[in-house]
Amino acid sequence: MIVYIYEVETACWCFYAIKINRSADFHFIGKQYCFHCDILMIRVIRLPIIMLLILTISIFCVGAVFGGTSCPPRESIYPCTCFSVPQGRKLLHTIVSCQGLSNTDSFSTILSSLKTMEIDEFYLYDSFWEAYRLGAEGEPNQVLPLDWITLLRIKEMKIVDTTLSSCFACQSTLTCRNSMMTKFIAVNSSNTEKICSLCDTGRGDKYSWTNCLSKLSHFEFTGGKLSTLGSELFPLAMRELLLLNLSNNRIYKVDPKVFRNLPKLKSLDLSHNIIQRLDNLFNTPIASLEFLDVSWNYIMIIGPNLFPLLPALKTFNAGYNTIVHLKEDDWKEVPFLLREIDLRGNPLHCDCNVRWVNSTFKTSVVLQAHCATP
Repeated sequence: MIVYIYEVETACWCFYAIKINRSADFHFIGKQYCFHCDILMIRVIRLPIIMLLILTISIFCVGAVFGGTSCPPRESIYPCTCFSVPQGRKLLHTIVSCQGLSNTDSFSTILSSLKTMEIDEFYLYDSFWEAYRLGAEGEPNQVLPLDWITLLRIKEMKIVDTTLSSCFACQSTLTCRNSMMTKFIAVNSSNTEKICSLCDTGRGDKYSWTNCLSKLSHFEFTGGKLSTLGSELFPLAMRELLLLNLSNNRIYKVDPKVFRNLPKLKSLDLSHNIIQRLDNLFNTPIASLEFLDVSWNYIMIIGPNLFPLLPALKTFNAGYNTIVHLKEDDWKEVPFLLREIDLRGNPLHCDCNVRWVNSTFKTSVVLQAHCATP
């Protein structure tokens, strides 16, 4: 196998020596996209052209088996690559990787072969750039194929370094329905300020493509230019969604109604955006939320309305913002389960008015912070 080195402006793939583990995923860390398992040891290379190594690592990081199908002949899905690895006597773990597709049409030509498969992991990587160079004329060719939600049986879909238009998911003539997909990830794949989550049917009404994914538990849209987060992203209940990651965008405005239809949400990552306020982030209790990351924003105050709405919160990260004063009123109703508070990187002013901290938090709470003054 020949592996080429390919430099990109803001991204690099990291690979590590690993042991077989049940936890494997993509994470956006600063300006690096890293694939890793729980045990990270040795960094090997950067951004391979065909991603063969990442697919191999992915296979050995799998804990639960989905039960994919055998790969079709290569010519029927070219230029994509397929791996089907035996998991026991009868089960297969199937991974399909598509790299360098010029536009939607090149994706659509292999749709007939892909829709016959059950795919554990599908990667769309470094694609649609030919359409992107055409400007507005090319936008219709920067979308996922017609009826992709209903026709494709994919458990985890990961789109990386691909130029998606704002309405990339809205191509549907069939009633959209998908009870297979559990994870949707798009990393560094959008230059638009919003996602078209409400799609026009052409019959005078609209549907929500996110709500078509009835088993979705993990939604990430990171490394883009999203500026506002509106309630239309999840207009109906997403009953299985546990993790929402919208980090590394340009979000400055959040409609608190966006979270009301996520009854099981446990992890929310809004880090690396330009949010200024937390006191109006939620307007109804999010009873299941355990992890909240709002680090690397422009937050000045926390406000007294945040913590009463998050009774299950265990980890709160507001590091690297512009918080100067720790006000006792903001922390009076801190959740009983809260164990980790990260306020590092804030210009905190520590005078006699912060003595309340010692009596408010239990000894089991880890509070990380540094005083900038006096």
